[in-house]
Amino acid sequence: MTPKVFIPFMCLLLLMSIPSLAQINRSFDGSNNNLSQPTWGAAEAQLKRIAPADYADGISVPKLDMQYNRPNPRVISNRLFAQDIGIGDALALSDFTWAFGQFVDHDISLVENSNEVLNNIEVPEDDQFFTPGSKILMSRSMPAPGTGTDVDNPREHINLISSFLDGSSVYGSDIERANWLRTFENGKLKTSPGNLLPWNTVTGNQNDDIDFDAPHMADDTRSLTRFFVAGDVRANENPLLIAFHTIFVREHNRLCDELSAQHPSWDDERLYQRARKLVGGFIQKIVFDEWLPAMGVELSAYTGYRPSVDPSVSNEFSAAAFRLGHTLINSNILRMDNDGSDMPGGSIALKDAFFNPFVVILSGGIDPFFKGMATQVQQEMDCKVVDDVRNFLFGAPGQGGLDLAAININRGRERGIPSFNEIRLSLGLPPINSFITLTQDAEIAEVMTEVYGSIDNLDPWVGMVSERHVSSDALLGEVMMYILEEQFEALRDGDRYYYEIDDELTPIQKEQIANTKLRDIIMRNTEIDLMQDDVFRAMPHEMIAVGPGIKEFNLDAVIYPNPTAGDQTTIKYHSDIDQIITLDVIDYQGRLVNSMSLEAHSGNNYFHMALPSNMPRGLYNIRLQNSSGYNVLKLIKE
Repeated sequence: MTPKVFIPFMCLLLLMSIPSLAQINRSFDGSNNNLSQPTWGAAEAQLKRIAPADYADGISVPKLDMQYNRPNPRVISNRLFAQDIGIGDALALSDFTWAFGQFVDHDISLVENSNEVLNNIEVPEDDQFFTPGSKILMSRSMPAPGTGTDVDNPREHINLISSFLDGSSVYGSDIERANWLRTFENGKLKTSPGNLLPWNTVTGNQNDDIDFDAPHMADDTRSLTRFFVAGDVRANENPLLIAFHTIFVREHNRLCDELSAQHPSWDDERLYQRARKLVGGFIQKIVFDEWLPAMGVELSAYTGYRPSVDPSVSNEFSAAAFRLGHTLINSNILRMDNDGSDMPGGSIALKDAFFNPFVVILSGGIDPFFKGMATQVQQEMDCKVVDDVRNFLFGAPGQGGLDLAAININRGRERGIPSFNEIRLSLGLPPINSFITLTQDAEIAEVMTEVYGSIDNLDPWVGMVSERHVSSDALLGEVMMYILEEQFEALRDGDRYYYEIDDELTPIQKEQIANTKLRDIIMRNTEIDLMQDDVFRAMPHEMIAVGPGIKEFNLDAVIYPNPTAGDQTTIKYHSDIDQIITLDVIDYQGRLVNSMSLEAHSGNNYFHMALPSNMPRGLYNIRLQNSSGYNVLKLIKE
């Protein structure tokens, strides 16, 4: 007879009181990550604040109009943010930067709209797109329950999803969504033909009967009956976002096959959870070691889990700083074949791609979008926003179209986010005393003075995207940089399951994560043959095709004025031998706009290149090449 095992009563109580100690996998909603603060970073946790809430009544009424020195958001948008031509990012960062940034945003932050409608965005009389005198309507963010009762308890907001970088955009932040996305066979997630995301149908295939129990997915156009289903409700917002959701689902399923071969005895649940850990680790590795450094964001060295750190997202991060991508977006979504040529039908206008998942089917899958992202330079970080989101967001003007710049301005006001200078003070930074000091652009500073009067009235998002970059190698200004550094350090240091310290991951698996780049995940889950090692740096297909073994030929070259030019520029190049060099001018979309042959004599050579008056301002790459190698210079036409 098997002897009975008796557990002392006090030990039993202790075990019952700390079930999270035995929790080897993350909860879907992020709860119980911190054993002493189980709601930190969890879904439906309250957003933190960097600066005290700033409401008209100190409680919940937003400061929306000139009574509080708040100019009309549409006027600000028209005067400051109108963008007639493309202005490529001076760092030559690719569309991967803003598109992956959106994927990251949807992994860590979601604030729901309420039924309260704001109607203060009145269209001015001289508006070129919207009907003068009409209103651009928007909803207020949902208040956190129990807040907004008095000055000691002002209106706050909740994050509906897990704050952690945990792959919740792939798996969901609640058990119901997570279960719907699973096959419950061999640990895998559902897919549809073409190895795409599942559709909201009973089989997951596009043309089958609608599954009315499928998880909710957002559709701001209110026109879809069929759509892809993913871990985050916003996945169908544009095809680049769909591509990222899809590639990580594919990677999960690939890992399940790999793990099953290594561990034949593992059941569905164990395969699923280990693949989920690995995908979450890959996302963390890409964010911290590729994406943030590409933008010049430098975090302190990782020293391990710190239970005193609250990883919850801040309101200033959600409502202002992490809306950085809105000025980086291009009007065109490039689609490219595997050989680097434009697909038949060419690019897709962003305004035609909003909540249009069918464009992925029509494009033959996600590969053309990844190729295009790698080639096209994103837009400059500045107070300029393309028409696709400034006048045609989710529809044409008067037909549901919105102005994202105006909405961002209004969002900060209705969430009680204080002025730009007040945020600087809360961060321990000195206030900025003039618009010219902020931007170092006299034309922008003059418009800001006309619109705002005093820099102390400046809206936070406007100030963040307009602030001069902290260095020539950084994408961001001081305030945005500070907030991103603080937030991402908290997401890393306050995560008990961060991949470097997760004991469930084997040393080999941790090494696998550490050696994985975003390019690797794309290459092993697509039919793409050629892509640069650092996908966040734009590079024309032809330059990648030269191959990693190329040796730069003996040619030192500089371009001046550097890096900006008006009507002409001069290229100085030195060669050890007489040779013919090809000079190619490549625009920010990776397109060859001009090509010529130059004679290079032994010694220093000078080429004075006239720039056509109709040549759009923005970023260009000047490629100097001969049969044995190439060199690339950067030109910014003013």
